Amino acid sequence: MRDEILAVDGGNSVLPASIEYKWPKLRADWRDCVLGQLDSGKLSIYDRSGVVADFEDSWSKLLDIEFSLVTSSGTAALHSAFYGIGLGPGDEVLCPTYTFFATAVPLLQLGALPVLVDCKPDGSFDAELAADLVTERTKAIVVTHMWGLPCEMTAILALADRYGLDVVEDCSHAHGARYRGRPVGAFGSAGAWSLQTQKIIAAGEGGVLATGRRDVYDRAQLLGHFNKRAVREMDTEGPLYRYATTGLGLKYRAHPLGVAFAAGQIAELPQWIDAKQDYANRIAEYFQRIDGVRALTMSTAERTSAHYALLFEVDPEVVEGGRDWLVRACNAEGIGDVDVPKATSPLHTLEVFQDPVSPVVKYDKECIRSSYPVADRLAARTFKISVPCAPRGHEDEDDRYLEAVRLVTEKIADHLSRQDGRSLRHSPL
Repeated sequence: MRDEILAVDGGNSVLPASIEYKWPKLRADWRDCVLGQLDSGKLSIYDRSGVVADFEDSWSKLLDIEFSLVTSSGTAALHSAFYGIGLGPGDEVLCPTYTFFATAVPLLQLGALPVLVDCKPDGSFDAELAADLVTERTKAIVVTHMWGLPCEMTAILALADRYGLDVVEDCSHAHGARYRGRPVGAFGSAGAWSLQTQKIIAAGEGGVLATGRRDVYDRAQLLGHFNKRAVREMDTEGPLYRYATTGLGLKYRAHPLGVAFAAGQIAELPQWIDAKQDYANRIAEYFQRIDGVRALTMSTAERTSAHYALLFEVDPEVVEGGRDWLVRACNAEGIGDVDVPKATSPLHTLEVFQDPVSPVVKYDKECIRSSYPVADRLAARTFKISVPCAPRGHEDEDDRYLEAVRLVTEKIADHLSRQDGRSLRHSPL
């Protein structure tokens, strides 16, 4: 029958229309927060007050950490974190090659050099490999909790302690993720999150830095929150307070309308992370019915993933055409959310890391000092898919998305199973 033929081969798609997981949801109470802020007339907030203070207080409470600082983007939060821990020209930072490039590019603004490290098979930072790349110039480690799965922070902190290094956590995929029961972002000298529109806590654009260190908090303010905020918030006895009025030439304030939209989401984050565990388990079950497909970023007893996305590996020796064919097949059947994470191409494949340049220094060392077989394998063999979180009022919508995933994967698995059966029946003795 034609309906049994995959859509990628000319058959009818199993879904009546293509679907993608829509985020963020446009719930009435979040819309009211934005309209309330608009009505207040406070479209710029120059100090730590109003919705900015509300967001930061909620964020600090969520993490059980003293200081939070809202920024204009996750990239700005990372730049602030790197400046906050005192990085500058000549310093080296151990950095994952398997990450989004914004994890490392802000280092170039400071004249610090990212030294790229290969990853573990699940995409997380490999502390053992990083240890081999420590030099007398190494001052810090930055890790990314990729796709929401926490890195193994015990090993990373042990490495940092051994060599006296700061640790910065890029948590842009990992809002609400936990390692051994503790929120990620609260382990190192600073954590940084993106609040971009696709992130779990979404402001449209924005970011947030969190730290337990007063010196990091003050330096981060000085970098991008000059005048009213810095004057009121920085330690008046600190060595840099005399620059609080002017700051250092950047402005990293967030837009209050975006902060207002995101602020109401924070209280619901723990429930969303719980819901994501169930959705991720079921999506993994559906895809793993296809021989040769394996989920890589599932939660474990110690590592509760935020499941920003679920990453799968496809064995090209089992699935003819490999990852690329399977992505096309899923898209043709109607799931647009199955895709290849091109923006997270390993950093060692990008020009700016192959031949690094900085606006403040000329580099005399290289970012690339080893091979990266695990990251290269992930780049060649993996795809990702969104994981719902069933926010209040949208549970049925998320269940329909899950059912669509079930129908598509079931059709593809059955098709490949029949193909394998025919191959066996016709194989020569």
